[in-house]
Amino acid sequence: MVEQGNPGSFVARFWLEGNLESSPTWRGHIRHVQGDEEAYFQNLSEVKEFLEQIGGIPVPTKDEAKTDSQR
Repeated sequence: MVEQGNPGSFVARFWLEGNLESSPTWRGHIRHVQGDEEAYFQNLSEVKEFLEQIGGIPVPTKDEAKTDSQR
């Protein structure tokens, strides 16, 4: 788990599987640099879940992030 106020660093890789004729799919891998946690994912919801699990706090939604940046 990440300490509050010190979120840590993450490394993420994205790639396409398949070819253009057969509807390629985005895949990825994310790793928490300061810990041993890592995960493979097929969509951004899975990345969000991973970050929330490691960070212990919810990742803001698009609307929440927009509101925070306007303060």
